[in-house]
Amino acid sequence: MTVSIMNKLIRTLFETLEQPVFSAADIQNIEPNPNVRYALVKRSIKDGDLVQIKRGLYTLCAPLRKQPLNRASLANRLYYPSYVSLEYALSNHGWIPEGVSTVTCATSKNPADFDTPLGRFTYKRIPQAMFFCGVEIVSIDGESALQACPLKALADYVYIHKLEWINREPLIESLRIEEDELNTLSADDFESIQGNYRTAPTVEAFLTGLRKDLKL
Repeated sequence: MTVSIMNKLIRTLFETLEQPVFSAADIQNIEPNPNVRYALVKRSIKDGDLVQIKRGLYTLCAPLRKQPLNRASLANRLYYPSYVSLEYALSNHGWIPEGVSTVTCATSKNPADFDTPLGRFTYKRIPQAMFFCGVEIVSIDGESALQACPLKALADYVYIHKLEWINREPLIESLRIEEDELNTLSADDFESIQGNYRTAPTVEAFLTGLRKDLKL
């Protein structure tokens, strides 16, 4: 679609917003009249120019986005507090060979799942003393996202799947993580999250056992 034949809502969104994801409040700022706004949004969705990710959260269709849409950053906005972790984070880090289509996240709230036009997002409740320790801010396609470091993603994986792993062997055999990746871990990586899973003795046992196995 060319700019000349967009409806006025889509034209203004295209011309004024740089980020690919925006809220209902952004649309309200453009068109304060609720009846007109409802009609424009309904028409835009029907025409395929506007994509409703969930109630109150939108993006333009792919050809109209000025920047690529980063699903990790979107995951942080869909359900907060949260950070990308588990299989999706391990795949992003290049630690597991498989591509992961579902964006897997940790949250301190109740578990939740979102099936959206942009894919499936799943959130697992993982109790921790300090929820964001071991979480880093990464830049993907010009957008920032909160993502677990590799060791924290593994700790979260052990928690969710109720595993009793105490060394590197199941990481290599079950997750097919390379020895070279495990050798990049440092004592600081362990110290940053050990003691954080106080209500999950299997996770603390995993961290202690893996650290001993890696001689860190």
